[in-house]
Amino acid sequence: MTATAVNARRLIFPALMLVVGGGWQAFTGIAAIAHGGYFTAPAGYAFEFNIAAWGWVHLIVGVFAIAVGIALFSGRPAARLLALILASASLIANFLWLPIEPGWSIAVIGLDAVVIWALATAGGDRP
Repeated sequence: MTATAVNARRLIFPALMLVVGGGWQAFTGIAAIAHGGYFTAPAGYAFEFNIAAWGWVHLIVGVFAIAVGIALFSGRPAARLLALILASASLIANFLWLPIEPGWSIAVIGLDAVVIWALATAGGDRP
């Protein structure tokens, strides 16, 4: 088995979790854009943007996470690096979204942490 095939097998779990997390993120974005009145920011929240703007942030991060998750199935190092960046961006976006939708944010933050851990520990063959 080639080194690329071994790396691809080690990245199946984080790739799948990134696609699932990206889907959750995209659906949150669509819900915030379509039904912004459902989500409300607490008074005095430091990152108080328009809810539709937060929706666009979540939708964009989610769509990119899905695309990078699919690319991660190839096992290429560039896809792995992009996946780490996207999972980190998703984690930060959901941390900032935490006061608006705490339950959903905690679930996605946990999923992103698992993806980052899986990507960081799925090392390839080292000499």
